[in-house]
Amino acid sequence: MKPQVLARELANSIRESQEYKDWEAAKKKIDEHEAAKVMLEDFRKKQWELEKARLSGEEVAKEKEEELKKLAEIINYNPYVREFLIAEWNLNNMILEIQKTIAAAIGVDLPAQEEGKGQEK
Repeated sequence: MKPQVLARELANSIRESQEYKDWEAAKKKIDEHEAAKVMLEDFRKKQWELEKARLSGEEVAKEKEEELKKLAEIINYNPYVREFLIAEWNLNNMILEIQKTIAAAIGVDLPAQEEGKGQEK
């Protein structure tokens, strides 16, 4: 059987998982609440700008990091955003575990990830 066929089956299985269903429900709530959606989009934009600066070798000012940290704390008070970020984190963890399983089965070493890095909970 071709890997692409198995990948489609895996995708269907993921869509049936509780992690995906929780993410989908949380996303729907975000989409229904404009303030939460804007809040999340703003946070993601600022998060990406900082990461892009780091990746390009720029020195990131402590003030910018603190600003993002405070924004993360603030958005966690919004129950829709908090629920979405937790559901997204759980879904991403499941996908990462699948990736690790596949890599190990074919003998590919993946770089170790720091615990909690990129975690938004």
